[in-house]
Amino acid sequence: MTNSLLTFNFEYQEAYTSKIEFDTQINEKHKGKEQRYPKWTYPKRTFTLKFDKNFSDRQALEEFVIDVMQNGGKFNWTWEESKGGNGQTYICYFEDSTFRQNIKNLGYTECEIALVCIDTNPITPVNSFNFYHDAECDNSIDFYRIIDSIFTAQNNQKVWWDKPKKSWELTLEKDPETRKQIEEFFIAKRGRFRSFEWTWEKSRGGDGKTYHVRFDSDILQMDVDYLGYASFKIHLVEVFETPNPLAETEKDELIPRKLLKIDLPGGGINILDNETLASLEYENEEYLGAPLSHGDIIKDDNSSVSKLNISLSNVGLGISGIVGTRGDIITNAPAVLTLVFLDVNTNQLIPNTQRILYAGKCNNLTLDYENASMDIETPLGGYEKQCPVMKYRATCQVRRFKDSRCGYTGAETKCDRTFSRCKELGNHGNFRGFPTMYQESVIKV
Repeated sequence: MTNSLLTFNFEYQEAYTSKIEFDTQINEKHKGKEQRYPKWTYPKRTFTLKFDKNFSDRQALEEFVIDVMQNGGKFNWTWEESKGGNGQTYICYFEDSTFRQNIKNLGYTECEIALVCIDTNPITPVNSFNFYHDAECDNSIDFYRIIDSIFTAQNNQKVWWDKPKKSWELTLEKDPETRKQIEEFFIAKRGRFRSFEWTWEKSRGGDGKTYHVRFDSDILQMDVDYLGYASFKIHLVEVFETPNPLAETEKDELIPRKLLKIDLPGGGINILDNETLASLEYENEEYLGAPLSHGDIIKDDNSSVSKLNISLSNVGLGISGIVGTRGDIITNAPAVLTLVFLDVNTNQLIPNTQRILYAGKCNNLTLDYENASMDIETPLGGYEKQCPVMKYRATCQVRRFKDSRCGYTGAETKCDRTFSRCKELGNHGNFRGFPTMYQESVIKV
């Protein structure tokens, strides 16, 4: 890895904690079926390391933490194979902004440090989840029932699922190689996102049946010990299959993403919303994965202006830097929020599926050390005119005889736009006037 970051190479204890985390949105569907979307492309890893240092090593660790925190907060760390790791080097940061230690006699210290990173490494596919687990497990059978909120003699209730869902909490104790396979399997399924087949073996206290299941948590946490051996629990939950599982899979794996473009002279701002994916190319421009949130479209009382509030990260002082060096060129700059669809298998955009969610010009910019907030405003609610060009009068409003609004397809070539002429032509169903109105009125004073 070629970068100028410092390297975290302090010796840590054999026992530590490894955690893999995804973020999946699950939408409940009819009768217990699900629609699932992964919010993150790559997993977040957290390594909680334990240290036992003498006075000089403690000072070196303190100095490293101070140096890193005051210079961008990121560093390199290699997960050593001798500690059960994969030998990969990650760009990490400290999870906590406070460095806590338990100081012993003679300056010895005990402490824990959590390192956080995004794991973009390729994975080795694991075909099936058939890992041995303890026969003793927690099993539950769940129903979706609604019942009267007030207890009465009737006590009405209804079960909405066609059948109950089962779930299992399995306990596993694995050697380093098997542990890594389970990690690869969990990452390949993106936590709770993808479902799979699992057989509850009779030899392990089960019924011998094969169930369609998924992980019930987006977090896989393992307590790693000597040479990479680990003990941990996995919670599986049954998933109701759809009549057309292939179509359901294809629909699940085309996921929505939002892109914000603020067009500025000298280089604009392109944001890919809340992604662990570093960047995405759209229309020959690079959009960077960064925090992005927005509210609902708001219209003022007379509907002359609609606006959408946007919040961007300013932690790196990116927005402040633009204003500081180039002036407030953001106010009145054109902005577009676009919805695109991403194939989770290839990280490529699906062509011809994009849709503009909102477009306008930036206004009301506010900055602090954490966020940049602005409104994207569209005058007149996105229309140049608030009402159609139409007059309320007795004659027809269609400007051209035989056009698409008129609808007449006969041989006649003239029309005086009166209702009587429209009736003669047999086209009065398309008349675009108000025949009961007075053609003129005289007011006497």
